[in-house]
Amino acid sequence: MVTDDVQTRVSTRREWPWWAPSVSAGLLSAALLGLMTWLVVERGWFIAWDWDFHVYVDARQPTGVTKDLLDALASLGGQRLYTLPIIAAVGLYVAYRQRSIRVPIAIASGLATVLVIGYWIKFGLGRTPPASGQDVLYSVGQAFPSGHTANATLTWFLLVTVLFGAQGLWPDPVRFRRYLWVAGALVVVTGFLMTALDYHWVSDIPGGMALGVLALMISVTVLRAPAPRWPRRPE
Repeated sequence: MVTDDVQTRVSTRREWPWWAPSVSAGLLSAALLGLMTWLVVERGWFIAWDWDFHVYVDARQPTGVTKDLLDALASLGGQRLYTLPIIAAVGLYVAYRQRSIRVPIAIASGLATVLVIGYWIKFGLGRTPPASGQDVLYSVGQAFPSGHTANATLTWFLLVTVLFGAQGLWPDPVRFRRYLWVAGALVVVTGFLMTALDYHWVSDIPGGMALGVLALMISVTVLRAPAPRWPRRPE
């Protein structure tokens, strides 16, 4: 009787559509990005620590080889010049092995999201970077959201997904969860370096993360989409 009752509960449990998890997470990240953008415009608590942190790190900037190494690490973590070839090469390799163009389309969708939405907000706000010595909007700056952090979020998490995710080249839940932590660490390090090296305000970093998650969810939705069923010709 207990077994039958459990089977009944399992069989009647509602199954969510395939797109529900990624679309829900994408909508949530879009809402957070919109909220953070509004908070930057309002100049309230969200940016309260920006100027103090800038003053602190500006007086303690590294020099010489240390500065060069930290710059290189920050660039490798999130600059499109480096992240784009990495994700493109992996995507093409996975596409070749799977004999499918779905992965390159998913990657292109995420990259397009970062570019279109990211620069739409950047040019719309025109926030000056810390190096300018002032924090004003509607100027010549492009500080918010952080493009480096958005690229890092999209690149490293998507890399793990296309390699070890359910639709990846080598599906493996254990390695998938393990390398998600590595990807998260890379994103955090990249965001921290962009503020510690005084390239971005502190509030620019969560904005970049939200944009990156939005782009990632669009890519994941493309990856999970079922193959189209073409109508059969009548015999």
